[in-house]
Amino acid sequence: MKKTKLGNKHKVPVIKGRIRISDYCGNIFPILGSKSATKKALAKNNILLNGRVAKTSDLVKTGDFIELKQSNTRAIKKLDVAVDIVFEDEFIVIVNKPGGIAVNGNRFKTVENAVANLNKNNKQPDALPRPVAVHRIDVPTKGMVILAKTKGALINMSRLFQENKVSKKYVAIVHGKVDEKGEIDQPIGGKKSRTNYQTKRVVPSRVYDHLSLVELHPITGRTHQLRIHMKDLGHLILGDKEYAINEKTLLGKGLFLCACSLKFPHPISGKPKDFQISPPTRFTRILDREAQRFK
Repeated sequence: MKKTKLGNKHKVPVIKGRIRISDYCGNIFPILGSKSATKKALAKNNILLNGRVAKTSDLVKTGDFIELKQSNTRAIKKLDVAVDIVFEDEFIVIVNKPGGIAVNGNRFKTVENAVANLNKNNKQPDALPRPVAVHRIDVPTKGMVILAKTKGALINMSRLFQENKVSKKYVAIVHGKVDEKGEIDQPIGGKKSRTNYQTKRVVPSRVYDHLSLVELHPITGRTHQLRIHMKDLGHLILGDKEYAINEKTLLGKGLFLCACSLKFPHPISGKPKDFQISPPTRFTRILDREAQRFK
């Protein structure tokens, strides 16, 4: 199927039956990036069907004309924040997100805006105007995030996440002395949730009794899952002021949680990919400092 440029009309070729316009537009306007973006464009009256404003319930048929209005685009504003690139090719980019910056959303300070110019010279026919995040990590959490650079990569990476074919591991420092390894399956928001953990180091602490360096492997992907599960287990993640409530924790140094490992098949080639980064040096420094103070 021939791709249309933004603002051009697209004539629907011969198709069998009819499909919803919300399902069809993502294939012809890569700039939309996702089905949710298509629905937003429809809600803003930015998609025309045969010259009239299209509705989400509209069906398309052979010979229809579809147009994406120029007003749907928003200027790409580059955020002047340096982010480390862990990996990049024509299809995806993996960045090491700093703590304190959102992945995306209705704000300027985001990872997507920080890498907004990375796709300028992409020659792929379904290249997106800017890299689009395929998953999120919390604002205070540091670590690796995958962004898609093409429509195909976005669709395939989203499918890999839905099919649990993306393995993620985090490193955290938590209050207390954690068991060697275990599993947490406490529901979150009424939904099944599961996290596996393994303790890598434990040091004594005058303030927290002990601090533990743990590796966390989320099997499900609920919002704040690791922070909630560790709190439920009785081991608040160090620096997590949102879930500390009345518990004393280290403030002013950020959240001691880092997404350090990603394993998945490449969304286009299918080849296995394995990326590892080390947590910030402050993780080791705080453990060494507490152990020294205890002596």
